[in-house]
Amino acid sequence: MHISAKNALHYVKNFFLSNFTNIKIPYSAQIEITLRCNAKCSFCSLHSLPQSLVKQSKEMTTDQIKNITTQIADLGVVSLSFTGGEPTLRKDLPELIHHSSVKQDLLTGLVSNGYLLPSLLKKNKINELDYLVLSLDYPRARLHNEFRGLNIYEKVIESIKLATKKNIKVVISTVVMKDNIKYLGQICELAKELNCCVEMDPCEDIIREFQDETYQIDDLKDMIPDISKWASTVRSLRKEYKNIITDPVTIQVIENGGFGRQKNNTHTYYQNILRCHVVEAYLFVRYDGKVDYPCKIHPVRSFNALKYSIARIYRSKEVADMMKVKDNYDFCSGCRLGCAIASSMPARWKTLYAKYLAGFLNGNLN
Repeated sequence: MHISAKNALHYVKNFFLSNFTNIKIPYSAQIEITLRCNAKCSFCSLHSLPQSLVKQSKEMTTDQIKNITTQIADLGVVSLSFTGGEPTLRKDLPELIHHSSVKQDLLTGLVSNGYLLPSLLKKNKINELDYLVLSLDYPRARLHNEFRGLNIYEKVIESIKLATKKNIKVVISTVVMKDNIKYLGQICELAKELNCCVEMDPCEDIIREFQDETYQIDDLKDMIPDISKWASTVRSLRKEYKNIITDPVTIQVIENGGFGRQKNNTHTYYQNILRCHVVEAYLFVRYDGKVDYPCKIHPVRSFNALKYSIARIYRSKEVADMMKVKDNYDFCSGCRLGCAIASSMPARWKTLYAKYLAGFLNGNLN
């Protein structure tokens, strides 16, 4: 992502306010603008949802999303990204990006599979993006297309080239699995050739809670790589490729079992590298305007942002109480989600520096 000196200082400002005053401010936010998707990725729990539910889902209007974006900026959030489903399926995406980036001066990103991006980029529809996160799991077209269920590889490569020419920072996001871990070096080399960054988090067995039901992909555990092998592979590649943004702290947290309670033969403990700070550091708004706490994967409490302001929700007693709980919930045990780790890192100085300021200084995030 593109982080200017101004943005970097904004992160630091939020850090000092959150840690040395009674004022809490999230660092980042994400709006899920649709559940619809044009791909059929093998690991994605979205496709475990009955399509009838997806078709019936009532998405927020353009004005509702813009209003929530304004509230997010007013709260003092630094960064906002749009995600889905596949966000490029929304015809109003250029308008939403303009409102976030230009009108509200938020560091604005987009998470996409890339299929529809070349057309948008060629028509200068989304030039105001600061950064773009593109999925790429294999360095070969046939393998990536088969895994994503869409002839998409060449469109991803074209999107990277077009975005880079427009000074949009591109991050390749690779879901590391048992059968693609051997290709990580090739993906890093490709990212280097294309002048972009790459993050490589391990595949996770995500249980999606939707309308009081739970959904997940069958046999997904067979895709999850050996974590020690993943960690050693990424550490080794980091010595050669400076464009890898999967940082040492993230690797260590995942390798040590992630968030939540852990047990050995004698006692229960928490890894002491980083605790989960998602409740205080991150805002996630669903396609229908609901804000879930403590996290988007396990909503204990949902608030309606179309009825109550983002600030009122975030500063409510219920959310304040959840901030104190951190990752003490039973479902937190063993959580290794990259989004949760990345969102928590700004809450502590050592990890804020490791993830964001160091990335800014070495050129990966600017």
